[in-house]
Amino acid sequence: MQNMNKKNELLSIALIATMFALAGFSGQKEIIFPEIAALALGAWVLDKPPWRGTNLNFWLSPSIAALTGMAIVRYFPYSPVFMTAAAFIAVILQLKLLRSAILPSISAAILPVITRADSWYYPLSVCILAGIIASGRILMNRSVPAENGDGLLNPSGSFKPGGNGNLSELKHWGKLLAGILAVSVVAVGFHLFYMIAPPLIVAFVELSKPDSVLRQKSAKILILLVFAAFSGVCWLYLVENILHRPIWISACISTISVFIVYRAMRLPFPPAVAIALLPTIIPAEKLWLYPLHVLLGSAAFLLISTLCFGKSHLAEGNREETAVTEATFPG
Repeated sequence: MQNMNKKNELLSIALIATMFALAGFSGQKEIIFPEIAALALGAWVLDKPPWRGTNLNFWLSPSIAALTGMAIVRYFPYSPVFMTAAAFIAVILQLKLLRSAILPSISAAILPVITRADSWYYPLSVCILAGIIASGRILMNRSVPAENGDGLLNPSGSFKPGGNGNLSELKHWGKLLAGILAVSVVAVGFHLFYMIAPPLIVAFVELSKPDSVLRQKSAKILILLVFAAFSGVCWLYLVENILHRPIWISACISTISVFIVYRAMRLPFPPAVAIALLPTIIPAEKLWLYPLHVLLGSAAFLLISTLCFGKSHLAEGNREETAVTEATFPG
């Protein structure tokens, strides 16, 4: 298993606690960005980050994506299905233009769609938090040059794994978009909105990388995601509703719980940490339905990933991608 720096884990928990404490003190829940936990895990804790990029990428990509998501909610107030698709397409184009592979940026854009957040506090918070992540990477000297590439979002502009250049890349992202739309239609049609919780969409993109070894761990990933959702709900209810303690306490305990379980499972999967924190910003009446939504959404995305992306040819570029993934998420 990949080594994980316990000191940096504590720093990640401290950042999460600070975010929630400020949100509680100010009364502005728009400050909360659950995916910052995933970013901190990937950028500070894991020896080999799952997303390749410069320190500037870690700051700029989520910041622009958050602003994009807020703008879509404000000026494109249509069906959540179309807004989710618009946010996804916009972020993928942004990542390509920025030569970035910071996939949690997708979550930064889609979260306002799910929560209907249109406050300027949200993009400002993401900008500051992502800046802290980037600054921490500088201090830790953990930068991974963008030109090394990242499977799907190869900064050189070519589609590294597929072998057929831009056409293969376009087909791949088209299938991803179709999968997200399919799950979104079910989620909206049956009022199961958190089937398309933003971290689940990020997980779907991660799992659908060509020849990703993560697909071989689908059962473990499903268990981890559902545990994270249930843990987040239980700790939030216990701490806030029964003990009447500040929300930052439940956020920290939920994060620690996921850290312990992914260590036990030998599966450090950053989207799971964000899933555990998302209950803090969903309506109270939907709190106990959240784990069910996550179960259904996770199962749907895992099934689509297996059926649509499970078979591909191991070109030389694919072998390099697989090697990177195995090093990041060893079995």
